[in-house]
Amino acid sequence: MKKRFISTAMPLALIVALLTLAVDAAAAQTDDGIQWFSYAEGRQRGETESKKVFLFFNSDWCRYCAQMEKETFRNPTVIAYVNRNFIPISVNSDKEQAIAAKYKVQGLPNTFFISETGDPIANRPGYIAPDEMLKILKFIGTDSYRSMSFKSFMEKGQ
Repeated sequence: MKKRFISTAMPLALIVALLTLAVDAAAAQTDDGIQWFSYAEGRQRGETESKKVFLFFNSDWCRYCAQMEKETFRNPTVIAYVNRNFIPISVNSDKEQAIAAKYKVQGLPNTFFISETGDPIANRPGYIAPDEMLKILKFIGTDSYRSMSFKSFMEKGQ
């Protein structure tokens, strides 16, 4: 009887070990934060992978940029959604002035969304709190922006 107990316990232990590894891997994915790309690499990946681009303009001196990096971009739900559904690009407006000029960035922080084909979808200037960011990400990520306003999207309880 002990042999049967050991033989059934081994697969159970293996299952528990595999589940633990899967949970650890998922946690590590959000612990690493948003997987930012440079502008050139991110735009190329967006087109080759047919994914929307999440474009964040910032600078070293910008207080609200730092606040977004500390709060919004460390939120596990935001991290997971961005990494899964977008190609995230971070652009320092002071160091990459030509890119900021191309998008007519006048204030920081400034967040842009670009379609899979490279066309601009929308932008949102200013600080965005984690909960609001998640709503915006879902509005853009689910293509709801194509058929309704953000207000209508929110009224539907998204």
